[in-house]
Amino acid sequence: MLRRMPSNIRESDASCLEMIRSIIRSTVDDNSKWVEIFVDFENAQPTEDEREIYNMAEDVLHDCDEVLADVTSYGNGCYIERSQLKNDSDIQALKVLMTKLEPFVARTCSYYEHVAKIEKIVPIILWELSSGPLPLEEQLANKQSIAKQFARLIGFVLDFDVVKMRTAQITNDYSYYRRAKHIVYQDFEDQGVPELPQVQMFLCEGNPMLKALCNGVDAYMHSHQTLPINNTTDVFVTIINVCRFMLANEECLARLTDSSKHLCCRVMTGLVILFDHVDQNGAFVSNSSIDMRDVVRLIKQNTTQEQSDCLLAGLRFTTKHYNDSSTPKSLRQMIEVK
Repeated sequence: MLRRMPSNIRESDASCLEMIRSIIRSTVDDNSKWVEIFVDFENAQPTEDEREIYNMAEDVLHDCDEVLADVTSYGNGCYIERSQLKNDSDIQALKVLMTKLEPFVARTCSYYEHVAKIEKIVPIILWELSSGPLPLEEQLANKQSIAKQFARLIGFVLDFDVVKMRTAQITNDYSYYRRAKHIVYQDFEDQGVPELPQVQMFLCEGNPMLKALCNGVDAYMHSHQTLPINNTTDVFVTIINVCRFMLANEECLARLTDSSKHLCCRVMTGLVILFDHVDQNGAFVSNSSIDMRDVVRLIKQNTTQEQSDCLLAGLRFTTKHYNDSSTPKSLRQMIEVK
């Protein structure tokens, strides 16, 4: 069972630690500066103290890999079979079509079931990264394997939502199956694949895994209401600044593979979205803790055009505050102009 608070640090102790961090934070001139740490998002291994949380996350991430591979291979689903059915009143033909649809519907249900796993693991990871006695930079350096798991989770979330958005047949197959089931069985709708109203809501959500990630952050904050919001947002900013350093420093760049660079860019994008979800003023204001111009510059510099377009679209269309009047026009232009 996933634990709500795996660390042996009490919440009251964490509050005291946050007070110390606030004093440290007030002495720093610019919270958007690089954090000069190399985090090995590909190869970092857990210490004995980290192993339990690491393995919890690894179980979820193993399922993430399977889910992503499955949704990527979904293709056209039952589009051809559906398009060949000319008469919805042909019950026998509908039954045959439903049999063909059922494996695809079951796959969609498995995608939905993954949401709960993300919502449960995120608060555990955040507590592990933010509750220690050290400043966040040192905490992150000492918890590299947990940071790696968080980065991989963010990467999966963005990747899944892009594939799901581009695969319209997932929603079409599920909706057609529900309609056919109602026609065929009418008052006996316990036949076939069980229907879950939540699956339909999952499919209606533009970015369902991102929503699950945000829900996990909200659950963490709700469970630790005595901690200020900065306790959460500073984790996001610190990891963003680590990624900025790794993508700008020549020695770090030499150690990064292309896939690692892309992961760093996805992590920055995902954390900007999370920060914007949590922070009252959002990520795009001129005095933001995040150097958004540098984030955008590094995304464009270290990804292909297609990858860059996808990540910048995420900043535009999945954040709460991008369209606020407080977003500088020059930043909008930098994000929107290829």
